[in-house]
Amino acid sequence: MKHRFLCLPAIILLLFTAILTQSGCKENIVINSKVSPSNNAIVVYDTILPVITHTYFDDSAVTSTSIGGIPIYQGVGAITDPYFGTMTGATFFQVLFTTASAALYDPSAVIVDSAILVLPYSGYTYGDSNNTNLTQTYQVFYMEDTLSYYTNYYSYSTAAIDAISPLSDPTTVNISSLKDSFGINVLPFNYPGLRIKLKLPILLSKLQTGLNVFTNSTNPVGDWLSAFHGVCVRVADTRQFTTAIPYFQLDGGDIHSEAGILVYYHEIVDPTYTDSESYYFNATVCAHFNSITKSYSQFPVNKLLHSTAANDPVIALQNQPGASLDIVIPGIKSLPKGIINQAELEFTLLPDAQYYNFGIYAGPERLYPIGIANGNYPTGISAGLSYNIADRYPLTSITPLTVMDGYVHALAGSNGSILYTYTLGLPREVMSSIAANNDTIHLHINGTEDYYGAFHMVAGGGSYSDSNYRAKLKVVYSKLTNQ
Repeated sequence: MKHRFLCLPAIILLLFTAILTQSGCKENIVINSKVSPSNNAIVVYDTILPVITHTYFDDSAVTSTSIGGIPIYQGVGAITDPYFGTMTGATFFQVLFTTASAALYDPSAVIVDSAILVLPYSGYTYGDSNNTNLTQTYQVFYMEDTLSYYTNYYSYSTAAIDAISPLSDPTTVNISSLKDSFGINVLPFNYPGLRIKLKLPILLSKLQTGLNVFTNSTNPVGDWLSAFHGVCVRVADTRQFTTAIPYFQLDGGDIHSEAGILVYYHEIVDPTYTDSESYYFNATVCAHFNSITKSYSQFPVNKLLHSTAANDPVIALQNQPGASLDIVIPGIKSLPKGIINQAELEFTLLPDAQYYNFGIYAGPERLYPIGIANGNYPTGISAGLSYNIADRYPLTSITPLTVMDGYVHALAGSNGSILYTYTLGLPREVMSSIAANNDTIHLHINGTEDYYGAFHMVAGGGSYSDSNYRAKLKVVYSKLTNQ
């Protein structure tokens, strides 16, 4: 976004040339000479407003969201980030039946041979994904609580599981092998992901309880989900951590690329006749959530989260749940009323090794701002409540997100160094604040909510000593001046 203002004077000159060449017969239509005398000119100015920065912990992420066309990713595993601490992720989800029959596994007709839990790999692992020796040990449990499709579940939500009779034994997998198997020419039955063998007696008992509802059911889907509650997949030992966590995808295109249970069986009268039954995650009726637990008290980020400084020199951010940014921009009234060509928040990653290791711990894909009302601005919103900033509208379009940016860019520093800087465009919010005679904009800034809890960003705050890395709001504005 930064480069588009380098040619602003040329654009203005071009606009005014076009206006003048078209005003021969309509000189008062575009610019009235009484309002804009010929000795006035538009001049472009730039300035920098300081910002006040803090880091806080945000665990408000809804991890049960289901929007058509957007993949449902779940972080499952346990990871230690040397700066942000430990994170443990578990997925809880319901599955839908394929055949509504209480006699599906009639022991006089079929023999069930095996069953597996399928959890497809999303293609992304956060952390040291290039380490070919890393493993995670997973286990599958039956969920004893009933989930509701229309209830919001958060990163801190949990559900009771049957830990006494787990659906599987602990199963150890090589994390790197998930990544290596991910490709575009994979046969359906070899689709990359977890495939955990399930204990037949326990599983069939739970399944049969669900299948029995079909004897007299008038609401098969609802009755099934009330009888067979679903499953939980997590690490077998929540005290064991590694340096990478894979993300899995619940929704897919077929039984091999969507989360669920596959049961294999054959007929007694004809043992050569084999078949399988799928219990699959259906995003239109099945509830789910990603439970995320973080512990950071023994890690560097803890100091930021409990800082009492007026303006922190170092700030940190992850995808929610995790460290997030609290930003206050004072001095808005110092800007003139007029056209704000550019208002860009900048957060530059600190190059010190203790903060920066993109080779292992990637930075967030994108930053996203939410406004925090102060009681006077915006009008009608109580102090402390969140609101969508002016640049986000219309909410029904993703185009504003493109204009706001939020991505990291390689920029040139004043000393010739390369700075890796996240930029957020807020020109409409600044103009709205100026128009309302509001002097301070308050923002909360988070990462995206796709890979819950992932990523690693440590940047210079509002009081960082080196101005190259100091957080700031860069403003470019235009106004008429008398020549």
